Amino acid sequence: MGPKGHTGAPGVGVSGKPGENGAPGLPGPMGPKGHQGPAGATGAPGEAGYGKPGSNGEKGERGATAGPQGPRGFTGQTGPMGAKGDTGATGPQGIKGHKGDQGAQGAQGKQGYPGPQGASGPQGATGPQGDKGHVGAPGIPGSPGIPGPAGPKGHTGRPGPQGPPGVPGEPGVDGAEGPSGPPGPPGPPGESPMSAFTATLATPYPSAGSPIQFDQIVYNAENHYDPESGIFTCQIPGVYYFSYTIHVNGAHALVALYKNGQPVLFSYDEYNKGFLDQMSGSAVLLLNEQDTVYVQIPDEEANGVFAAENVHCSFSGFLIAST
Repeated sequence: MGPKGHTGAPGVGVSGKPGENGAPGLPGPMGPKGHQGPAGATGAPGEAGYGKPGSNGEKGERGATAGPQGPRGFTGQTGPMGAKGDTGATGPQGIKGHKGDQGAQGAQGKQGYPGPQGASGPQGATGPQGDKGHVGAPGIPGSPGIPGPAGPKGHTGRPGPQGPPGVPGEPGVDGAEGPSGPPGPPGPPGESPMSAFTATLATPYPSAGSPIQFDQIVYNAENHYDPESGIFTCQIPGVYYFSYTIHVNGAHALVALYKNGQPVLFSYDEYNKGFLDQMSGSAVLLLNEQDTVYVQIPDEEANGVFAAENVHCSFSGFLIAST
């Protein structure tokens, strides 16, 4: 490219044509390093890289183990029995001992209780003999009287024997009333009074010195026996029958039947170890009103009276005949 021409003076000259573009000049030398510009904005994070997982390493060798256990040994055989030793020599006989002194005489045993003699029963009265019949004279029948008030009912007595029939009288005159006939047989007996009871005991070893309380009632409709005290109280005078049954275990046993605080009958059992014994007693007694009867253990040293739920002792009594 040529040099730029001088600017012509203003004048009338004709404007020249614009020159052609010169060739590009050679590049000039590099200028000095300019000041550092401001930091550019942080670029967007790049995508996460990835790699293939490494292969597993080879398994190491296992250490050596203990050697195998040896086989169990066999049990040895039992050795033979040793020979029996010789019998030792018999030792010398010992010196004979002195004769022992004679023992003291034992104390005399306790005397047993003697049983009292039972009372004799009363002899029954004989009924009166019937009157001999006679011929009554005919009379004019009287007017019936006014009946009196009924008296209180007494105890029914025993019927007396029937009297012999009366002798028939002479035949009467024509038109007269005939003789009376023989008396008829006695009528049936009236209702008898009642007094009876049965009670049992299921508790072992009752206290001595007081009436045994047979407290389980089997029959006591008239309430003449008191289960709380063990005492029967007579309300109807007469002849009575009483009985008791007692089991024995663990010791000797002595019991008695009492009337008005006095023993009238004793029963004793000498106990044998390992056995369940049984004893009983019975008596017929004549009682007046308010007399009492009961069973009691007289002595604590002989109190083997035994009872249980299915082993009952019992006490009974009833009126035979009123007096």
